[in-house]
Amino acid sequence: MAAFQAYFDILYPEPMTPEYLKSRSPEQLETIISRHRDAGKMDSPTCVDAMAELSTRTVKGFNLKLAIEHLIEAAKTETPTDFKQIAIASGVFDPETQKWGNWATGALKLDRMCIYCRSHGIPQLTAMLGNVGGKTNDAVTIGFLKGLDAAGIEHSGEPRAIYEEHRLACIEWAKSA
Repeated sequence: MAAFQAYFDILYPEPMTPEYLKSRSPEQLETIISRHRDAGKMDSPTCVDAMAELSTRTVKGFNLKLAIEHLIEAAKTETPTDFKQIAIASGVFDPETQKWGNWATGALKLDRMCIYCRSHGIPQLTAMLGNVGGKTNDAVTIGFLKGLDAAGIEHSGEPRAIYEEHRLACIEWAKSA
């Protein structure tokens, strides 16, 4: 722990106060979080505060809180959603004025959703995401595991089983949310 703190003090000589974190860009907050993840310190107060601050940011139209609300509704209704629906709900994509494309899925910041869920003690709501029509292919399950990695959540086993386990946890949690 002392070595980690010394390393962090060199990288970030200013104290990690709420004001300091508010002054950081989303990318800088992600760097703080990733360094904590690499050190196995995702539960440290600084990391939790950085995750909370990151969740307040809207970047390139992506509003994290709107995306989370959409995923909670999907869990409550036990209805899988897809990337286009979450892009619309989060403000990234307007079907009236934009043409759908890969650019939209790249703007979704799914890792941030996973980090938000971890920092708020809720299930990994991105398990409610699938392909069009709610189908889930290997790319979706592998992407989900990458989100777990980004949030510093350990996992082992077959990707589809892990994904389904988290999806069921979301649905159960949403019954009382």
